[in-house]
Amino acid sequence: MEQFKLSYFTNDESFPFFIQYGNHDDNLFMHTHKDFSELVIVLSGSAMHIVDNEKFYIKKGDVFVISNDTAHGYEEAENFHICNIMYRSENLLSADYDIKKNAGFHALFVLEPYFTKEHSFKSRLALKPIEFDKIHILTDTMLSEYQTKAEGWKTILKSSFITLVVMLSRLYSFGNISEEVDIINVAKSISYIESHYTEDISIDILAEISHYSPRHFTRIFTATYNSTPLNYILTLRINHACSLLRESRIPISHIALQCGFSDSNYFSRIFKKKTGLTPKQYRASE
Repeated sequence: MEQFKLSYFTNDESFPFFIQYGNHDDNLFMHTHKDFSELVIVLSGSAMHIVDNEKFYIKKGDVFVISNDTAHGYEEAENFHICNIMYRSENLLSADYDIKKNAGFHALFVLEPYFTKEHSFKSRLALKPIEFDKIHILTDTMLSEYQTKAEGWKTILKSSFITLVVMLSRLYSFGNISEEVDIINVAKSISYIESHYTEDISIDILAEISHYSPRHFTRIFTATYNSTPLNYILTLRINHACSLLRESRIPISHIALQCGFSDSNYFSRIFKKKTGLTPKQYRASE
């Protein structure tokens, strides 16, 4: 099975991003992605989407994300046109965006790719006509910027991509489909972390939201986010502390409390472990 690399589509390592409109009148052979994720928006027609050994019917307006090492392809295509956006999450989605408080973001861009790979999960986002038109206008603009490469094109594309991510995250529909309760509640638990990370959060609380046992929730979270829930929370707290240290003159002991640390000494130890500097050194370096 062929494994695609992002370098097959773009050699610009400083901007690991590619967008195209593709027509698939014939079958697209099974393949995997080595070092990028792919956001797919079906622009017209229909096809059978093959993911590993499962087949799913997809049509105009369907949206899904395929991550690294997931085997997929298309067959039975009929007037099948799609928008392919290839990107590296660590480059374009790693910043502290407030959309990460939205459960739809975690469902579409993090959890669905994991569930698709592990459990042949079918995508949940199907755009309504008015929603599709708004998204299509944005992708048209993105494609034009990518092809013409006028001055500032990378800045426009990055901001447009984040806008697209926000729009799709808001449109993600959880519905009331019982077999998909897994992704609904796991996404809600991550959204809870993003909104309450400065508070006292236990694994038991997160597990209860996800409807999993603490052990099962921790396993899914760690496999999906490459981090334990505790380390994820600590990273959010330290990132918030960095912002406060840069942008304010609030005493360090008060920052520790505002970021969820009741012990300022523990805060300093974790901060240095994460950044290589003490809070005082970090503030002086900015």
